[in-house]
Amino acid sequence: MRARIDHVGIVVRDMEPAQRFAREVLGLELKLEPPPTPNRTAFLAWDGDAARVELVQLVDAAERGRRLGDAEGRLDHVAVEVEDLEAAIAELKQHGVEFTTEAPVAVRNILTVWTRPETSGGVMWQVFSPSA
Repeated sequence: MRARIDHVGIVVRDMEPAQRFAREVLGLELKLEPPPTPNRTAFLAWDGDAARVELVQLVDAAERGRRLGDAEGRLDHVAVEVEDLEAAIAELKQHGVEFTTEAPVAVRNILTVWTRPETSGGVMWQVFSPSA
């Protein structure tokens, strides 16, 4: 499977302090803060760097508690962009990888799937391609 790392997703309890740290301490620049769908997201990167950091503030309190526990933030997923999502899914399934949904999900301008960490080396991978 040929892919490129697009971003690393971090679930945060509170967007403002997470963004402030990323900007003021790490020197990342806010590149995109799309309208909530329903979760609030922000994409940050250093100038000239194609890989980004995605901060995700979950709206649903139960889901936020499940994914964060007592932490203020934690690494959630690594996102990779592929040219052919269906071929990538088929290849991953040949290796026993399972996904959180039966079919790819449309999110803004992409089609995407997320792996179940217990079937993909303990890491949740977001695999996506731009929608046509």
